[in-house]
Amino acid sequence: MNEWVKKSIELANSEGYLDKLSNIYPATPLPIRPLDKQDSESIRSLHEKGDIEGLLRLLLEITKKGHPFPMEHPYASIFRQKPGLIEKNPLVFRELGKIVLSMSVEDVIKGVERPIDINRVMGQAFYNWLGRHFPSRGIPILPESQFGNYVSGAFFHGRDADILGYVTRVLGHTLERGRDFLYKKGDKFVVGEARFLSTGGGSQDRDLNETIEFIRQNKGRVIGLGVLDGIVWFNKSYVRKLSDLKDDEPALTVLLLEDFLKSLG
Repeated sequence: MNEWVKKSIELANSEGYLDKLSNIYPATPLPIRPLDKQDSESIRSLHEKGDIEGLLRLLLEITKKGHPFPMEHPYASIFRQKPGLIEKNPLVFRELGKIVLSMSVEDVIKGVERPIDINRVMGQAFYNWLGRHFPSRGIPILPESQFGNYVSGAFFHGRDADILGYVTRVLGHTLERGRDFLYKKGDKFVVGEARFLSTGGGSQDRDLNETIEFIRQNKGRVIGLGVLDGIVWFNKSYVRKLSDLKDDEPALTVLLLEDFLKSLG
């Protein structure tokens, strides 16, 4: 078993794992997103009239202001991104409208004003913590103009597309897509993927499998690192998959990230 996987399993099952993790991934409720008075009154009026098309178009338009659709619905998401499909698919559009009208107007407004799902901001929480924690330990986050020549240990200022571009253009290394962070020490580079999994199954399985594949495909000068937390260290099938990682295929809890980076020499 990879030593970092073993340490992570032990740490996750020790006293206070989730307590410590909450300092990095806080799970405090997020504020609601109140509608402005005009939009709220328009929703009430259109709902009262039973105006399916007018109400749906308004609700889809409001999503451009940062509000969600009243409820999770796959076709609503598609219509929001491709409004031209409404005229081409009138039956689905009308059925969606009937669902909205079956809700009370108070529930419609409450749905539009609901806060962002905490799980959707976990990635940003990690990035915020990284930006606070490591500079306080003397590990800077540097722009590309300084990053390449820094040998003592530094993070790259950027993520996703920025990291993909740097790794491809400067290091001549192929990644399938951008990742969450890039770290350099001496002539070694660590490309990291951070994930917090709260449940097992479904898309969580896919996310873990993709991360494991990423780790296995990136070794040597450019190291693929999986920073994994949450249910991943307690789910038996997930632990079994991670236990199959070899010594040069690191995956670990974020609580061990600093120790891992120090181990690079």
